[in-house]
Amino acid sequence: MVEYIPSIISAIGTILAAWFAYNQYSKNKLTDLKIEKFKKDEEERSHRRADNSSIVFGELWTVLHELNADRVYIVQPHPLGNESLLSIYYEVKRKGIEPMKPHVQDLHISEVAKFSSDLVKNLFIYVTDIDKQINDKCAQSILSSYGCQAAIIKRLNDNRYDWIGSIFCEFTHPIDVPEEEAREIMHEAAKNIQYLLPEIR
Repeated sequence: MVEYIPSIISAIGTILAAWFAYNQYSKNKLTDLKIEKFKKDEEERSHRRADNSSIVFGELWTVLHELNADRVYIVQPHPLGNESLLSIYYEVKRKGIEPMKPHVQDLHISEVAKFSSDLVKNLFIYVTDIDKQINDKCAQSILSSYGCQAAIIKRLNDNRYDWIGSIFCEFTHPIDVPEEEAREIMHEAAKNIQYLLPEIR
């Protein structure tokens, strides 16, 4: 019986080695499958984001032309759920108009606290005179410094958050469109944008 012990140990060793090899092969295969799935999901997400961005830009161009505005952009709070900063990613404008995007990147909400509060509380804001109707001095300064005389602002929200951003439609001249008509145009744009808007991280 003793003479068989080395053979038995060798056989057990072979079985264990084969089992470990198979186990490692299975883990490697599973890891490869997970990596492939992750890559595929990322490609689909990237494609969806590109499609969504095209739709968002299209809606902003529509607002720009229908309201005869000079600049239309979306101010987004971030990070969502613990909002502390404001940034612009989406913006369209007429030729020769200064863009607002470079001037509103990671702007601390605390610097425009009163204005940010108004954006959260109001679904729609129709401002015919920036200097008289915008009470937050910092926000007033930012808007008027880049030629804004009047503005129409529409709040955006989705199923998770009450405020995910605001569409700003700005004018370097008096607003041509009556308030009710502007409200309808902005409401339509908000409906088409708010569930597609990617979060700023």
